[in-house]
Amino acid sequence: MKTLEASGIHTYYGESHVLQGVDLGVEQGTVTSLLGRNGVGKTTLIRTIVGFTRARAGTVAFNGTPIERMSAHRIARLGIGLVPQGRRIFRSLTVEEQLLLPTSWRAKGEWTLDRVYQLFPRLKERRTNLGNQLSGGEQSMLAVGRALMTNPKLLVMDEPSEGLAPVIIQELERTFKGLKQTGLTVLLVEQNFGLAMALADTVYVMSKGQIVYTGTATELADAHDLRHQYLGV
Repeated sequence: MKTLEASGIHTYYGESHVLQGVDLGVEQGTVTSLLGRNGVGKTTLIRTIVGFTRARAGTVAFNGTPIERMSAHRIARLGIGLVPQGRRIFRSLTVEEQLLLPTSWRAKGEWTLDRVYQLFPRLKERRTNLGNQLSGGEQSMLAVGRALMTNPKLLVMDEPSEGLAPVIIQELERTFKGLKQTGLTVLLVEQNFGLAMALADTVYVMSKGQIVYTGTATELADAHDLRHQYLGV
């Protein structure tokens, strides 16, 4: 069963035709990675899915419900948790205040403050620190923890490893593998090839606003020419 299914998505910025007929699906209980170079439309697709940017054509269904015309806050309340590109941490709020922000409307479920602290012990250590006192890795953990506090049915992560040192990325990889074992459905947009491949069940590759490859991580690992052409790896 597909938790998320986008079909024939065309999204524009002004007259710039960014997404040109994109099809993408995320199976329940799996991790789907979306790969591609900078500027090919990955974040635009995420913005279209979560309701920040409206497509001119195409459909997006979440657990069978059409959401392409819904507002972003309605989509969030249906159960899509977003870890945005750039993390969007509030500089003047403490770690704990930011984690508790969604609790006024979050869905009931297993993700509580204590469980997030179990997943990210460093956040518990830094719970009274302000957002501007956190390292890049800690901000990434906070952004993921904040999304988990909504008890999402689908977790969408847009470049969670961006700007992080390799040792921190390795730490995130271990954490994300633990998340995967819980059965959480994840759509991961990443430029870090190793991280994306370590987590993915299904991989999509995007180029110039179109999906140019769909397959398993194992199949992509063997597709050397395609990887070099579209990903430079």
